[in-house]
Amino acid sequence: MKPDLRAELLRRAERDQAARQTKDADTFEQVDADNLPWLKKVVAEVGWPGRSDVGEDGTHAAWLLAQHADRDPAFQRECLELLSVAADHGEAAQADMAYLTDRVLLAEGRPQEFGTQATARNGRWLARHLRDPGGVDERRAAMSLGPLAEYLAGFSEVYGPPVPPATSCGGCGSKVEFWLPDPGEEAKVECANCGLTITITLHPPAGVPGLGHDH
Repeated sequence: MKPDLRAELLRRAERDQAARQTKDADTFEQVDADNLPWLKKVVAEVGWPGRSDVGEDGTHAAWLLAQHADRDPAFQRECLELLSVAADHGEAAQADMAYLTDRVLLAEGRPQEFGTQATARNGRWLARHLRDPGGVDERRAAMSLGPLAEYLAGFSEVYGPPVPPATSCGGCGSKVEFWLPDPGEEAKVECANCGLTITITLHPPAGVPGLGHDH
């Protein structure tokens, strides 16, 4: 066991979660920026911190930091490969691997496998860019995850019903609500007051794929 490493992983994971409780993007981005180089150093020196090294809670904390290492997609992919090997050897949770798999795939512009990353669309919580929706529950079960419908229902319990963001019409100044498109796509909405068409394009930071029950 590496008790000092476990303690630091738990401390950083607790700080990660506290920052996200603030719902202030600048706050948790600053925490993520601090955690990233530290985790890279750990991975370079000891590989993936598994259960034998840091316990169940320690390896889960390491996953959380990797899950939020969105500003370095190449490192996130490296973490996924290491985590996958660890999970195959009983050193990490299959569910953690599923979450990081989806995060990495979406960051790479590919469909997710397990539906862990969600978005709000037309008043509903939906899985973003999901491969083979008909087979997703079978894939989730193999990773010790419950049915997708139950998972998505949990978003309403945690976050409430999805509410569309709004912008001001450039023509008349009226409030115009819209649903965010996927990154790289466009959404066109019409102002109900003056009829002006507004184009919405989402350009998130590199590697940020969507919302998941990982924070």
